[in-house]
Amino acid sequence: MVPQRIKQFYMNITDTMKKEDYDYVNKILNEKEMNWFLKLSKSEQKHSLRNATDIENIIDSNLISNEVILNNKESLKRASLLHDIGKSRKRLNVFDKSIIVILNKLTKGNLIKFKKSKKIQCYYRHSEYSYEILKDILDDKIILNIAKNHHNESDDEIIKFFKSIDDKN
Repeated sequence: MVPQRIKQFYMNITDTMKKEDYDYVNKILNEKEMNWFLKLSKSEQKHSLRNATDIENIIDSNLISNEVILNNKESLKRASLLHDIGKSRKRLNVFDKSIIVILNKLTKGNLIKFKKSKKIQCYYRHSEYSYEILKDILDDKIILNIAKNHHNESDDEIIKFFKSIDDKN
């Protein structure tokens, strides 16, 4: 877990959004969705983009045979770009997020009890926030389910697949 977190930290401070990245995102999201995407920090945008391109590459490379996942490629790509938009409610920079991740580990999850910190609450509740935003702008049940549950344990094969990609990025 620690090496993965170090890799994520490094990616977040070095990887930047480029014109071709925004061109890719523009092909997937409509104008309203794009406006929400642009409210994310650049590191969150890039994280979401990595998720979308990984999903596309895995599906296009025939690395999986699950028909449910294969048949929902476009929803999975859109979900990748939108699943964390709840983080726009209270932006966390890379250092804020790193400190919260460390404190979360040290407190064994009890950090959530700090109700007055909007940053801490956004870290823990961004899935709920994302769902609340998205339910008013789209009606794709797959995207809504991913936004709401991408950090929860689930038997849903789409959630499990998405979570494996999200956790890696």
